[in-house]
Parts: sequence; structure tokens; C-alpha cells
Amino acid sequence: MILLPQTSGVYILVFHLAKATSIAFDRKGTQHSFPPGWYLYVGSACGAGGLKGRLTRHQRHIGDRKRFHWHVDYFREHALLCEIWYGETAHSEFEHHWAKALSDLVGTTVPVPKFGASDCGAQCPSHFFQLPDRPSTATFRAKLASRHLSLKILVEFVAEPRNKNESARGLQDEYLLGRRFLEVRRRSIPESSLEPCKWVSLAKRKPARQLAEQIVKQMKVSFPTLKEAIEFATTVETLVENCRANVLQILFDPHRPQGRKAIMSLSRTSDIRQRYRVNGVIHGLFRSVAPHSDDTVFDTVKYGEVPSRLARARGSLERLLELLSTAGENVLSEGRRLSRLCRLSAQRLDGGLMNRIAPASAVPRYLGKEILMSTLRSEAVQGRTIGKARQALRLTVKNLWDFEEMMRRGLVPTAEELATTRRESEQIQTTARKIECQEHLFVR
Repeated sequence: MILLPQTSGVYILVFHLAKATSIAFDRKGTQHSFPPGWYLYVGSACGAGGLKGRLTRHQRHIGDRKRFHWHVDYFREHALLCEIWYGETAHSEFEHHWAKALSDLVGTTVPVPKFGASDCGAQCPSHFFQLPDRPSTATFRAKLASRHLSLKILVEFVAEPRNKNESARGLQDEYLLGRRFLEVRRRSIPESSLEPCKWVSLAKRKPARQLAEQIVKQMKVSFPTLKEAIEFATTVETLVENCRANVLQILFDPHRPQGRKAIMSLSRTSDIRQRYRVNGVIHGLFRSVAPHSDDTVFDTVKYGEVPSRLARARGSLERLLELLSTAGENVLSEGRRLSRLCRLSAQRLDGGLMNRIAPASAVPRYLGKEILMSTLRSEAVQGRTIGKARQALRLTVKNLWDFEEMMRRGLVPTAEELATTRRESEQIQTTARKIECQEHLFVR
């Protein structure tokens, strides 16, 4: 059994039903059929024994000296209890608030009307719900926050369901292992006199390391394994927070699971790009959530990416200048054209940085996403040389496309970053002018 407080509170039981099941709920033989999937039951424990007494009872089966009393007791005999979410409060109306928050989650359905809500004074349609995907505490916490409900949610893991797809199952196992640590740490921070920032480091003798070592012993895994799982779980929770509903279903789809590398790569991009890739997979536009170079959405997480992109663009242009000395007429002509676009993009960016504003006219039509993406995707002129030109243009104009959103989000440069950015911009313009002046030197 898990450790639970004896105080009053509200809770959610998270069940997994492995196969379609017909269940009788009373002596009269009243039956309901349930498809396989995830089920959540909301209840409150404000009487004697509090959360500990009520949730300890819910964990037991009929064979463990337990009698049928609530509808959920009958369902418990057929489904696997995987998690318990709970919050300590003396106000029983939180049961109703939590039920309303669950009903607002995308994909939520009511399998049996009034299940667990027969005595609900707020006339809830049910306190028992079905979800198509494993429920996420991050999504549920965000939903409660949108309702201005600040009750802290704690989580205990009871059991883990099996999944037929080993690839998806392996990633899900890693996520749940890491999430176990995150939930234990979330519970430990308020009980400690230390600042939350002191619970981040996993170095030896740090509080977070001590928690991790306890979980290592409990779960019988190595510390490096848990450390990687924590990193992965943190990544997934970030994606859930930014992308909301359906993201777990996409990441751990048993028919087409996403790769770990793709998930980690996506988490390092902006929230806008994360939603763009996830929604693209949902609607069948992409197969992978991994970021792609053709993504034209906002993608700057911190200003330091700007001088980094410009440095790479400048390096590509310098290499292009070397290669054009022996290039054919078509390559030379296309290289000059793309270099000119690089120069104009750098000029526009430099002007925006000096004024710290990005008016609508900052990106003229000829440098707009629609026109330039067709240029970058063009296969009219191919080869390694022209590839350098396209890479330089892609890296330079990306900063210009993102500039307005960067200013809106307050991603402004430090004095050093501004100096570096302007220096790289000037070098790009200088190199681009040299390329534009190149003549055809190729001799057959």
C-alpha cells in the first residue's frame, strides 16, 4: 500500500480497462458495457479516516475483506487501478469542481450517466469519465488553473498497464518512471524549508539526488537510467503543457509511436512550433513531430540563437564564395540571386535591431515566407554549391521572420549579443556583395 494522509480531501482514481467488458452493478443484474480505455472516477473523503481510509479501501479487491458499496467498487474488480490523484481540503465541493474540469478535457465522454454523482447537489451528469488516451496531470492542472482553482494535486502510482507495442511501451515506461520522480519531488518541495531551486540538481548529497536514490531502490533501476527518464519526462510534461490535449496519444501511439530523439528535439523549439508539429501529425500532414527545416513558424526560444544562425549563414556564404570560382553559369547566377536575398534580409534585420521595433513593412513581400519557401525548395539548380546558398538564406531570413514575435515576447539582446549580431550581419552583407560581383570564370 502507498502512504496517504489521514486528512480530508478530494481524489481521482485512474483506471485502465484492457478489453471490452460488461459489468453488473447491483443485485438486480443491471449491466453496462465498457469499451477498453482509460477511466477516471472523482470522489471526496471528508469523513472518518480521510483520504488514507477511503483510498486504501479503493485499492483493495472484494477478496480483501471488502464489500460492494459504491458503483466504482464493481468497476474496480475488472479494471486496473494505475494512479491516484488527490488534494487535501475540507471543502467537499472540490469534488464537483474537479469533475467539471475533467469533463472539459478534449475527448472526455460519460460512459454511464450519474455514475458517482447520484447525490451531487450541482447536478453533474457524472463523476465517472472515459478518455481515449492516458490522462495527464499536467493537462488537468492547467485546466484547474484556468478555473482559478489552486488546490495542489499530488499523485501516487499504483500499477502500470501493459501495451502490445514494445516500442511505444518502452517510451511510455521511461516517461512514467521519470514522472514518478517529478511527482515525488513536487510533493516534497512544500514539505521542505528549502527553496524550489535547491531541488533541481541531481548532484550527490543534494535533496533531489536523495529522492532519486530512493526511487532507484524502489523501482530497481540504475541511477543513469532514472536520470535519463527524468529528462524525458520533463520534456513530455513541457509538451503536454504547451500542446494540451492529444499530445500523449500522439507521442505514445501504439500503431505509430514517435521516436525519443524526435520528441527531445521538438521540446527544444518554441511553443508555437511544438503545437504546429503536433497538430500536423494529428491532421496527417506529418508523420513525425521532429522539427523540419521547412517549418516556417516562429522558432526562437532565446535571443542567443540569432547570432548563432547568422554565424552559420556567414560561414555558408564564405564557402559559397570559394566554390563559385569554378561553378557553371546556372549555379553562379542562382548563387548571386540567393546571396542578394541574404544581404537584403541582413539589412532589414540590422535596421530592426537598431529601432527595436518590427513594423509590418519589416518583411517585404519578396522576403516573405510564401515566396522564399518556394525558392528554398526549388530543384531547378541542384548541387552542393547552391545548397550552401540556400542554407545561408534560410538561416538569415529565419531571424527576420521571427523578429516581430521576439520583440513581442521580450527576447531582446544584451549589449554583447547586439554587437555580435551586428558584426555578423555586416560580414554577411560584405560577403554577399562579393558574390554578387562574381563573374563567370568556368572554362570548358
